[in-house]
Amino acid sequence: MSKRGVEFANEWIAENIGAEPYDPGDAVIAETVERLLEDATEAGVTREEIEEDLGDLTDLIADAFDEAADGDADRLVDEED
Repeated sequence: MSKRGVEFANEWIAENIGAEPYDPGDAVIAETVERLLEDATEAGVTREEIEEDLGDLTDLIADAFDEAADGDADRLVDEED
């Protein structure tokens, strides 16, 4: 288990993934994975360290976009109530 990889990925996602007004699609997800990996490399974290506990990075980023959109939708519903 690589706590360092998990912490890096979770912090990076929190700082870099927001709700999109549209389905980001495969190209945006792939570009986002590449940005994550570039930043991870600069921080000395390998892809393997991240994927060891969090699984495939494409799935991780796609899920992060989905969760951000769901959270934004929930917030908007709460504001209407």
